[in-house]
Amino acid sequence: MTRLAVRLAFGGGREQWVRLAVSAVGVALGVVLLLLAAVVFPALRAHEARDAWLHTSAHNARPAQDETRTDPLLLRVRFDGYAGKDVVVAEVAPLGPRAPLPPGLSRLPGPGEVAASPALARLMRQVPGDQLADRFPGRITGTVGDAALKSPDALVVFVGHTPAELRGKPFVDEVRSIESQGFSVALSRFGRMVLALGGAALLMPVLVLIGTATRLSAARREQRLAAMRLVGATPRQIRLVAVVETVIGAAAGTLLGFAAFAVARPFAAHADIDGSPFFPADLRLSWWAAVLIGSGAPVMAGVAALVSLRRVQVSPLGVTRQATPARPSWRRLIPLAASTALFAASLPVLVAAGGEGPLWMMAGALTLLIAGILVAGPWLTMGVGRLLTAVSRRVPTLLAGHRLTGNPAAGFRAISGLVLAVFLVTMASVATSIAVTPVADPGQELLPASSVGAQFLYHGDPLPPAGQANALSARVRAIAGVTGLLDLRWPAAAPPTGSERALTVVTRCAGLRAAGLAGCADPAAVVSLDARPLGNGIIQGIGPAAAGTAPERLPVFGVLVSTDGRRSTMETVRTAIERAVPDPVWLPWTGDEVKAQNHAQADQWTRIGDAVLLAALLMAGFSLAVSVAGGLVERKRPFALLRLAGMRPADLRRVLLAETAGPLVTVALASAALGMAVVSYIAWVSGARWQPPDPSYWWILGGGLALSLGVAMAVTTPLLGRLTSLETARFE
Repeated sequence: MTRLAVRLAFGGGREQWVRLAVSAVGVALGVVLLLLAAVVFPALRAHEARDAWLHTSAHNARPAQDETRTDPLLLRVRFDGYAGKDVVVAEVAPLGPRAPLPPGLSRLPGPGEVAASPALARLMRQVPGDQLADRFPGRITGTVGDAALKSPDALVVFVGHTPAELRGKPFVDEVRSIESQGFSVALSRFGRMVLALGGAALLMPVLVLIGTATRLSAARREQRLAAMRLVGATPRQIRLVAVVETVIGAAAGTLLGFAAFAVARPFAAHADIDGSPFFPADLRLSWWAAVLIGSGAPVMAGVAALVSLRRVQVSPLGVTRQATPARPSWRRLIPLAASTALFAASLPVLVAAGGEGPLWMMAGALTLLIAGILVAGPWLTMGVGRLLTAVSRRVPTLLAGHRLTGNPAAGFRAISGLVLAVFLVTMASVATSIAVTPVADPGQELLPASSVGAQFLYHGDPLPPAGQANALSARVRAIAGVTGLLDLRWPAAAPPTGSERALTVVTRCAGLRAAGLAGCADPAAVVSLDARPLGNGIIQGIGPAAAGTAPERLPVFGVLVSTDGRRSTMETVRTAIERAVPDPVWLPWTGDEVKAQNHAQADQWTRIGDAVLLAALLMAGFSLAVSVAGGLVERKRPFALLRLAGMRPADLRRVLLAETAGPLVTVALASAALGMAVVSYIAWVSGARWQPPDPSYWWILGGGLALSLGVAMAVTTPLLGRLTSLETARFE
């Protein structure tokens, strides 16, 4: 019987080959997306592992060397920047010949020597020295290997010093080993919840896509198998034939999916999920994930084929009689209502609980919610059909309404992928909007993106004296493109210790005016402000200073330089500050870098949301096109009869459009409302500040639905014309 099933699978002519090819492509697309999802977390773990050395301290959690057999190493890791990207600056000074060696180095650079990553070395050769290379004086004598680089374009430099140059400086650690345990940046509780829920929801469109692809022309297959029942085939033999035929296409699609994944992996490595691209080797597929996906896709296809045969199993004539399927009742809303109530009741308890278990339970609750949408979908589709029938004034709309009313399950099956995608995209969009909260509160001023700032402060250490500060101001003002300088001076006799509730500094009002932070009638007036949040790009507490204060006679606390916004100007200013103030505690930063840092998590949510949106719409659009095309092939006879009866091809296209667009828009809007309610409820329970979705969401939602519908109609229009043409309308 198996040999017969194989012969039937490949011997059905051109139509059978097309059906197998489309099924294989659909399964391949689902497999590729599953494989890409399976390598995301290993890739993120690889980033964390290669970043572990950045967290080296005197008390490493997992030392890479035996500390009893090494000499000490003076190490200081700081972060500079260029063009919005971090530049990791690691300063080293060995205290013996057996000092531990950081990853990526074959030897430690000596005094006056520098080892740079390939991307940084290339950049230092491309841009003028006063914009970057002058910050790291010395000869480049080595290259930093991949083991110390988070990504291929990482900017990392090791600068060699003598022990006397580093000893006693701020943030310098004396270590005997290098940390090898990756530091995992934990998401907020709200972020982890939504990420777990989105992961569970992302699997559902993939399942719908694979099921839709394997059910292509299911009715034609059922008719052929029912004929076999009439000539004596047993139900078991029928199931075997159907499963073999389906698994052949699914197996071919699985192999095609693995091949496509191998081709796509180098391109997928450029994806920016956590702020940096990946090395292709980071996208490692574990053996258990490969086995699970490789065997799971054909199994899912076989199950979908068995489900499509449920009518054939009743009797040999179960298909040929074309029995009207039972209409769904309002009871289909019970699972959706029950899962919604369960989710709402359990969420506060799960939020209060700790650990990872509640996140998995929450993902399971969302899975039940999605299952409720799938169960209730046919009932909603039937309601749309009744509405079309009631308000219809034209034949195409009336036919579409009767079609949806007579077989709502088939009508919903075509749009189920897009409905789930809308639910998922809505959750991602609302979650991203909630994550993007205002950084500055009332009474605070955000620094301009085109500014360059520096803060010379360490607990108890003296600040640069007035003479050095004045020389720095004169040097920076002389740089072409500098439009103003906010010179922040420390008015107290003793240096700050870090225990102050506010860091009150003074400056001339002219600097505030140049930075666009405040308006003053007298530019020469001296004002005070609280500079504690200066590192976060915020200035607050602007007010009058004490009478008789002369900022030019005070030590410098920090500077804020206004520029014309050109990258060359900003980087030249940053280099000048680093050279003018030897060994600054905090390296200078730019306003756009501070803004990016403040919104780092929100930007990460946006990147993840965009990836999810692309994958979901891709799956749903293909699923819709396959479903509409498959339904058209299954109904070739009635459409051809309508054409012979005098209906125009344009009216036939309107029938397809109405029976697809009507339930799609209605159920998609209901799904979007539910997704928005779910994430808003999660935010309320988690204590996050609710924000409406970004206006672009509505364009994405409408554009995605319109694009998917347009692609489906574009695919089926030529097929409709061929199947209903007068030359091919022949019936036995």
